[in-house]
Amino acid sequence: MYPGQTVTLPVSVMSKNGGAGIVTLQVSGLPSGVTAAPVKVPIGRTANLIFTSSLSAATECFTGASPYYIATSTLNLNGSGTGGSQAFGVDLDVNLSNPAFKPVSTDLPTLDIETAGNVEVTSEDDYTNATMTLIDPRKPDDGFSGSMTIKGHGNSTWGMPKKPYRIKLPSKSKLLNMPSEKNWVLLANYDDKTMLRDALASKVSNITGAPWAPRSAFVELTLNGEYEGTYQLIENVDVNGSRVAIADSDASTDPTQEGYLLEIDAHEGASYHWATPHGLDISSDDPDPPTADQEAYITPLVNTAEAGFFTTTAPDANAGWRSKWDQDSVVDWFITNELMGNQDADAYSSDYFYKDANSALFHMGPIWDFDISSGNDNYGSIQDPTVPWVKTQHPWFVGLFQNDPTFTTAVKARWTAIRPQVDSLSSFIDANAETLQQASQNNYARWPTLYQKVWPNPEAAGSYSGEINYLKDWLSKRIAYMDSEYLSE
Repeated sequence: MYPGQTVTLPVSVMSKNGGAGIVTLQVSGLPSGVTAAPVKVPIGRTANLIFTSSLSAATECFTGASPYYIATSTLNLNGSGTGGSQAFGVDLDVNLSNPAFKPVSTDLPTLDIETAGNVEVTSEDDYTNATMTLIDPRKPDDGFSGSMTIKGHGNSTWGMPKKPYRIKLPSKSKLLNMPSEKNWVLLANYDDKTMLRDALASKVSNITGAPWAPRSAFVELTLNGEYEGTYQLIENVDVNGSRVAIADSDASTDPTQEGYLLEIDAHEGASYHWATPHGLDISSDDPDPPTADQEAYITPLVNTAEAGFFTTTAPDANAGWRSKWDQDSVVDWFITNELMGNQDADAYSSDYFYKDANSALFHMGPIWDFDISSGNDNYGSIQDPTVPWVKTQHPWFVGLFQNDPTFTTAVKARWTAIRPQVDSLSSFIDANAETLQQASQNNYARWPTLYQKVWPNPEAAGSYSGEINYLKDWLSKRIAYMDSEYLSE
């Protein structure tokens, strides 16, 4: 059963010697939030034991923020009558999933995907052929209908019950008023119960003036006829004119005339990756894989650019890090990740940077992957909104703050300049939460997790509005912290 469900268990009572009488059936060992009233049944007949689960039933079944999503309790079913009693063991599975749920219609766009032969999407590596129909009831011309392919997406999120996906269209297409492109991602936001942290991070990045942050729109997804919940259709980090606008790495045989999209990624997900002298795992996302000439060109450039953060000449415009890095992009990336308290910005994964052809400078960004941010983290000190994070956890920024006091000056100048716009973040959250109000009810009927911590939640508010309030409270305290550190007088 899932939290909030009622399940009927038929129990037949038989006698070995043909006796008669009334037997009382009773269940013990039930977890908190699950009830089953005793029933009486004549021998030779069948009675229904009715198990009723409250929405908070999973609290006892799932202890902590476990990665496990089915909890089993062993119950004791006892039948007693005039001839004696007998007990049997029964397993009760509580599952944070209700695949039979049928959603109430909302104003959100609907996305219906059907795979060829209705096969499951089980691979992160291999695409499955499919068709999709995207309908926006508010803007019918923004829809799409046609063939596509789909595969799994994510690292830890791919192991969660509500799966994220990557989709590819046969040709560049404009979806929900976002610029035309082939490649898109469907974020499940299973671990972010507000479903808003990635959208909020893009809003912050836009405020800083970064060249591009992923645009997105919320949809309700049905996959092979089964409602899967509210998803975020988002632009993935990709090299093209409307996203990361750098030279195509396949357009030249000269490695100096090509663009490079790189990622700090401990998962080592790309074909070519290496460890820098300071121990950061770098992957080449584009080109992937690079040619031998491209490897020989870009690897020492990154290593040299890294060294600029750690030298005593770091403040020097010609000998320090600014001779290798675009200062504005480094400042903007830092502010977005520090304000959002992004757990993965400790140089673990999804930390992108790039270099264009004919440019001596690397640029930090674009931003990506903020589900574990803004207090949604039960294992890092950044659960506390009043502590430094990127400044003390990301080796490059540790070096920057230690070796270049003018970097702090640059951060203060940018924070002070954008500070009036930061006040709009609360209303941004409210507006999006209002948009998702009915869709969130559908989503959490399909995935009843509001009362239960799922990895890596530090809390479970018990309602969508409670999750929104938790995010807003954390962000308000974080802004106050940023003011105390970086607001110029």
